[in-house]
Amino acid sequence: MRLKPNKRFRLVVVGVLGAILLFAIVPRAATIYELSARKQELLLEKQQLAQINEEYRQTLTEIESPLGIERIAREQLGMVKNGERTIIRVIPND
Repeated sequence: MRLKPNKRFRLVVVGVLGAILLFAIVPRAATIYELSARKQELLLEKQQLAQINEEYRQTLTEIESPLGIERIAREQLGMVKNGERTIIRVIPND
């Protein structure tokens, strides 16, 4: 069973076109897969960063309140209100 030259030519053309398409599509499909995985990683990271950002916003709101400012002034700067006594802790040396 011999193929006619016309059919043989079609078979070769289809084979060459199939090979070209295969070499063109496979690398792009791999790139699409890698980018899809990277997108998922970035979405997860974005969600985590949004949560951290919200925690920072809450902390900032607490710090900017009058009570927060007073707490920082007392604890970190050692400030007292007028009429209050300052208590200094003395740690004995051993």
